[in-house]
Amino acid sequence: LSLYDLSGKCAAFLVERFRFTSIGCLTICGAERSAESMEEKVYIIVLNYINYEDTIKCLDSLQMLLYPSYQIILVDNASPNESVYALRTYMTSEEKSNIVFLPLQKNLGYAGGNNQGLTYALQCGDMRYCWILNNDTVVTPDALTHMVHEMQRDRTIGLCGSKLIYDWDRTQLQGYGGFYNKWLATTRPCLKREEIPQIDYVIGASVLVSTEFLQQIGLMSEDYFLFFEELDWRRRAQGIFRISCAPDSVVYHKEGGSAGSSMYKEKSELSDYFSLRNRILFTRKFFFCCLPTVYFSLLLAVLNRLRRKQYHRAVFILKLLVGIGVRKYEDLL
Repeated sequence: LSLYDLSGKCAAFLVERFRFTSIGCLTICGAERSAESMEEKVYIIVLNYINYEDTIKCLDSLQMLLYPSYQIILVDNASPNESVYALRTYMTSEEKSNIVFLPLQKNLGYAGGNNQGLTYALQCGDMRYCWILNNDTVVTPDALTHMVHEMQRDRTIGLCGSKLIYDWDRTQLQGYGGFYNKWLATTRPCLKREEIPQIDYVIGASVLVSTEFLQQIGLMSEDYFLFFEELDWRRRAQGIFRISCAPDSVVYHKEGGSAGSSMYKEKSELSDYFSLRNRILFTRKFFFCCLPTVYFSLLLAVLNRLRRKQYHRAVFILKLLVGIGVRKYEDLL
């Protein structure tokens, strides 16, 4: 072989050796970065009220998560049935060491109950994110992983949602988030993946929130009891944190298991009351100039209740319009 050929072979060997070493180094470094990110601690809050059967199914699905570093905080919102006993039995019989149980003495509503879990998680001192998850959901094993990755992709994201699919029909999408009409105080779901950057709020059934968001914006507002909490959170964070959805984070949602607000059965009176009451409250807080059109839309709601022969509901809407609440519901706050 000539000296030129030997030089060429040596150069090729060195190039191949460098390529192998570089790829190996990149793979190792990438794995280290991935492992480091996967160690960020996530606390998962599941709020139970009465419906402990769905809660147990939700907890079972959480035990299958691929994300390695998480702790479950199970909060019972003073359920008047045997929920506390059933959940304690489940935790004991299944030896669920990664579940902390917080039974409350009073029903504090959606925000109040979740705030108890958020306060506990913040006090632990090692929380990076907190996943607020409805008890009437079933999660896929990689749901949390995709949400964490979305938050890590952009540290300005303070709230991240999931792709929600109706559990009773897993071909039907509930939404990637939602859009808000301030003139009518109504919402509609985001059903197109490409529209995620334009969403006005994340759906409260599955929300990942960062520690920084909680420290700067605060806990959920407890003014609402049910509904509009995620919209309030989003509005308070406007211009400080972004919101997003991890479209590959799939969560199956029964919807309305505790509040009686699902689309496949008639909305309960409690659910109807707070959804209408909070349209006024949220508008007063953030879009005061839109009150006239919101009031007009609620007058149409009165006609709708009369058409359905729901006379009692029509009366409480009229009371809400003049600033009079229904005592049995307002006492829950």
